Amino acid sequence: MRIPSELHGESLYGRKTAQHRSPPGQSWRRVIRLTIVLVLVLLLMRQAARPGVYQLLFPESERRVTATDLAVDLQTTGSSAISTSIVDSSISADSLRPTVMTSQQRAEFDAWTAERSNEQLIAGLAEWLSGNEFSMETEAPAAVAMAIQQKLLSAAKDGTVWRASDGPALLATLAMHRPACSRFEILRRARSSVSEASLLPLLQQPEVYLGQSLIARGELVRIERVVATENLFGIDHYWNLWLLPADASRRPWMVIASDLPPAIAALTDSSLPANTSEQTGAAKQSWPVPSPHPTIELQGEFIKRLSYQSEAGAELTPVVAGHIAAFIPNDNPTVAAAIQNNQPQTNQQQAIDDDIPLWWIVAGSVVAGLSFSLWVMWRTAMLNQQLRQRRAQRDVHLSLLFVMLSLAGVNTVAAQSLTDLLPGYDQARMEQLTANGEAVLGSPNINVDELAKIVFRITRLSDTILHERLAQSASPPIVGDAVKIDAEIVGHESLTVSSDLQEYLNLDRVEMIQLPPLDGVPHVLFAETLPDDAAAGDRISGTAVRLRVASSPEQDDEPTSEENTNDRDGQLIVDVSGRLKWTPAQPASPAAEVLALAGVDLSRLADMNALDRQPLSEADSPLFFPMIGAAAQVAATTKNNDRLAVAIKEMRAATTYVAPVDLLQNPAAFIGQWIRLDVETVRITRVAVQSKQRRQEIGGDFYYEIDAIGDLGNVQLQIEVPGGEPVTMEDRYPVTIVTTDLPKFLSSGADQLVITKRVVIRVEGFFYRLWGYESDLMQPHGGKQFAPLIIAGVLEDRWPSSADPMGVQIIGKIAAGGVLLAIAGVIVFNLVTRRGDCESRKLRK
Repeated sequence: MRIPSELHGESLYGRKTAQHRSPPGQSWRRVIRLTIVLVLVLLLMRQAARPGVYQLLFPESERRVTATDLAVDLQTTGSSAISTSIVDSSISADSLRPTVMTSQQRAEFDAWTAERSNEQLIAGLAEWLSGNEFSMETEAPAAVAMAIQQKLLSAAKDGTVWRASDGPALLATLAMHRPACSRFEILRRARSSVSEASLLPLLQQPEVYLGQSLIARGELVRIERVVATENLFGIDHYWNLWLLPADASRRPWMVIASDLPPAIAALTDSSLPANTSEQTGAAKQSWPVPSPHPTIELQGEFIKRLSYQSEAGAELTPVVAGHIAAFIPNDNPTVAAAIQNNQPQTNQQQAIDDDIPLWWIVAGSVVAGLSFSLWVMWRTAMLNQQLRQRRAQRDVHLSLLFVMLSLAGVNTVAAQSLTDLLPGYDQARMEQLTANGEAVLGSPNINVDELAKIVFRITRLSDTILHERLAQSASPPIVGDAVKIDAEIVGHESLTVSSDLQEYLNLDRVEMIQLPPLDGVPHVLFAETLPDDAAAGDRISGTAVRLRVASSPEQDDEPTSEENTNDRDGQLIVDVSGRLKWTPAQPASPAAEVLALAGVDLSRLADMNALDRQPLSEADSPLFFPMIGAAAQVAATTKNNDRLAVAIKEMRAATTYVAPVDLLQNPAAFIGQWIRLDVETVRITRVAVQSKQRRQEIGGDFYYEIDAIGDLGNVQLQIEVPGGEPVTMEDRYPVTIVTTDLPKFLSSGADQLVITKRVVIRVEGFFYRLWGYESDLMQPHGGKQFAPLIIAGVLEDRWPSSADPMGVQIIGKIAAGGVLLAIAGVIVFNLVTRRGDCESRKLRK
C-alpha cells in the first residue's frame, strides 16, 4: 500500500518509469516545500526547548527551604550566620530533652518570671538562643523559651499600628525562627502541630489564634525591608512580605520573616523600582513583585491584627511572623533565574548548548533521522522474519504468563493489606490472637485489651487511606487485609477494657457485633461502642481489618465430606474496625430517615451534647459537612417517587415551628431535627472549604454563613459568665444559618465575600447545636457568645409581596372619601341655612 504525501499529493515512494516523472519545475517546488517544513521543524524544536511550554501540563513543584539555604542567604546579605554543622551539634545535645513543662515546672516558671521584668526575660531568651542555658534549672528549656514568647505576645496591642510594646514580641519570634539560631531545629521540633491558617478566621477570632503556630500561604506581591530597632537578638533588619491569600479572600495579608532564601531575595535587586520612606526613624524600602507572583509558605506564630492605611481608608490585616518554609516559583523569571544561578553545572551545560552552531544541529538531525530510519527498517525485517518462524510453531509456552499472574496476585494482596499501618501486629500475631476465638457474645475467648489496641490504631487512620487500600482489593481477603463492612446487626454486646488501658487509649469498652454468616461461616466484628439506640436489624458500614479467615473445604486434609463440614462449622471470621457508620432500621423521626438516606452517620448526633456551646472545631467536621450536603439535597430534590424524595416530603410535612427561645432552653431535644423559624438577616459571609473530601460532602467549594436575629418575645435571657455578673439579653437574639446556596433575594449579584443585607426570611433546616464564638457584647465580660446553628435547606422571603401590605392606600381612600362627604355636607348645610334666612327676612318685611 502506498501512502500519498500531504505536501504535494504524490507518492512517497517515487516513480519507477520515466513517463511518470515530474514536469520541469516541480523538483524545485518540492525542495522549497521541504525547506519550509525543515524551518518549521527547527522553530518547533526551539519552542519545545522552553520550559514554560510545559508549565500548564507539569506545574512547578514546591521547593522546600532548608536551613542551609537560609544560611547562604544570611552570608550574602551580610548578617552573621553559622554553619549547618553547628546547628546539628546543638540538636544532638538537646534532642532528648522534654519539650512540654509539667505542672511543677510550670509553677517554677511562673515564680521565676514573677521575679523578673520583661527586659530580663528578653535577655535570658537571647542568651539561650545564642547557645547558653537559662539561669533557672529546667529539663524543658524549649518549653520555657516558648512560654516567654507567649508572655511577650500577650503584651502586643491588637488592632493598632506598630507600637513599642509590640517590638519585643516581634523580634523574639523572628529570632526563634532564624536559621542562625543554634536552637532553631530544637524549637521547630518542640512546637505543637502546625495548622494552615486563613485570613478570615484570623480577622474574626484573633484571641483564639494568638501565639499559635500557623502556616500562611499566598502569592507574594510586595517585599519591604525594614531596619530593626536596637535589640539583644542581633537582628538588624527584617522583611515584610505582602501576600494575596490562597483562600477565597482577596484582602492583602502581611507576614514577616527575618531572612529570605536566595531565590526570593533576588526580587529585591536594584533593577526593580524601590520606594524609600522614613517610618519611626528607620529606613524602609519596598519592591513590587512582577507577575507572575511566586507562592510563599511561611511557618510562624500569629502576633496581632495590624492597622494600616489603604486607598479605602484604615484596614486590618493579620500578622504572622516566622520563617519561609517553602515556595513555588510559578514561572517567575527573576526567581527562576536565581534558582538556575545556584546550579552551576546546569548553567555550564546551558552555556555549552547555546554555543552549538545551528548547522551542527541540522547535520546532527539529518544523521540521526537517517540512522533511525535504517534501524527501523532493519528491525522491521527482523521482526517479520521472527513472526514467520513463530507461525510455523505449534507449541505455546505459558510459563511467563503464569509468573506474571502470580506476581500480580502478590501485588494485589500487598496493596490491600493494612499490616504496615498497624505496627506490632503482623499476620502471625493476628492469627495467634484469634486462634481460639468463638462466636459467643460477651465471651469471645479473645484478649479484649489486644482488640482495643487494634481498634485504637484503626480509629487514628484517615478515611482516605482506608478507602485507598479497600479500593485496591481485587482478591479474596487474607489475614491483615482491608475489608468492607456493610451488613445488618444480628446481635451485639459490650466488652470492658482493662482500667490500665482505658486512660491511655481513651476507650473503656469495645463492641462485639455478630453479623450474618459469610458462606455459612459465623462472622463477628469488634469495633468502637455503638450508640445506645442501636439494635438488631440496624445497618452498619465501614472499613475493617481481617484477623481470621475461613479456609475452604478443599484445604482440609480429611477426605470425607462429612468431616469437612464439621470442621467448617467450627470456623470463624473475625474483623476489627474503628468507628462504624450506623443507620437505624427504624429512624426515630422523619428527619433522621432523611439524614440516613443522604449518607449522614447518625451515631455522631449523640456527640453533639458534649460540644454544646463550644466553638466549631475538627470534631464537628465528620457531621457538620455531611449535614450541609444533606440539606442541599433537600433543597435540590424534585418531585419524584424515590425513597429519599418521599422521606423529604414526609419530613417537611411534619416540620416543627420553633422560636429561638425553644432552641436555647432545650437544644438537645432538637439536634438533627427539621425545624422552621422566622429571622431577620444581618450579614452574609462566604466561607471557603479547603479539604477535597469536605468539598465533595457539601457539593461545592464554599458555603454561606448567615448572621441573623430572632425574636425572643417577652422572655428575658441571662447568660452566665464565669466569675462575673450574668449578661441579660431581651427582645432579640442572634441566630446563625449555614447554607450552600443563596436565593436571589439574598444575593447581591456580585462576587463578594461579605454582604450586609436586612431581610426577613423563613428558614427550614436541620438544627445542629448551640455553638460559641467571640462577640463584642461578651468580650468585656470575659465570656463567649453562643447561638443556635441551623443548617438550612429552604430559605423563603417573608417580606410582603404586595405594594401596600398594611392597607394604607385603602385607609387613605376611605379617609379622603369621608373628608369629601363632610365638605359636601357643610356646603349643603350652608345652602339650606342661607335659604331659610332669606325666607325669614322676606316674612319680616
